[in-house]
Amino acid sequence: MEETATDPGDIVIGLNGDADTKVLVGEDYLEGGAHAAEPTDGILTPKIKTSGSVDTSKPGKYEVTYTVSDSAGHTATATRTVHVVEEMDAQTGDIPVLMYHYVYTADAPPENLNGNYILNTDLEAQLAYLTENDYYFPSFPEVRAFLEGTHTLPANSIVLTFDDGELGFLTCGVEMLEKYQVPATSFIIASQEDATAKMVEHASPYVSYESHSFNMHRAGGTVGHGGVVSALSRDEIVADLKQAEELVGSSQAFAYPYGDTTADALAAVDEAGILCAFTTENRRCEVGDDVRALPRVRISGDYSLDGFKNLVS
Repeated sequence: MEETATDPGDIVIGLNGDADTKVLVGEDYLEGGAHAAEPTDGILTPKIKTSGSVDTSKPGKYEVTYTVSDSAGHTATATRTVHVVEEMDAQTGDIPVLMYHYVYTADAPPENLNGNYILNTDLEAQLAYLTENDYYFPSFPEVRAFLEGTHTLPANSIVLTFDDGELGFLTCGVEMLEKYQVPATSFIIASQEDATAKMVEHASPYVSYESHSFNMHRAGGTVGHGGVVSALSRDEIVADLKQAEELVGSSQAFAYPYGDTTADALAAVDEAGILCAFTTENRRCEVGDDVRALPRVRISGDYSLDGFKNLVS
């Protein structure tokens, strides 16, 4: 990612997915997009303009540039390098989408320490392993197309997600992602009073914010873990998803609160135009899975580094 000589002011802009995108000759280049925020203007993602073209009929290196300006006239850019290649070692059959929750430090452990919490140094060891072993971080458009059987991903592809926008993740977790330059997605509960402040104050080139619903992260249903989604109509779920999209500025991905879903929820995800929606079913995403109700690999703070390696290899 490179910034031009223009003055970005306090804009933070970053890419969705890997900064070095790989595409096989003859396949479509799938635009992953970018995200941006600024302290005064808030979320700028919908205002990002994309330029540059990729000719996937010809091997070579191409650049796609993302540009956004704030109300004070500052302009920030980020650049993706797209490598069109004739061959590559390919991911086959499935892809791990990791589900993390909370991050903490040894000097400030939570009162109710459980498997949803991971020590920041353990997270760091996992990120170091991924970067040292050249893992590839596809965007959600790439993930969807791979699962639908229409797109090839490089071997060692993986996606990292963090649920709930917890403060420990937003501070020391984001710090680790930036240190290792690993992109990840944070699923935000958009109805929380400080939801926008979280996304703006903790804006990062390596963290894209997506919806964990607007106001469905609560009990009240009779399906699965009892999330309210099963008590809502399709229209009510669509309205919630659209309200969340307006706040987070994106609808590439969605994490079902409590992991619960229904036929109406699946239809609502379609209607809302969400590319990939995730449950809490604990396994890898397999080619042919319904992209409206995808599983994830749960990462527990109790796992050793060797255990982590086994899950992602």
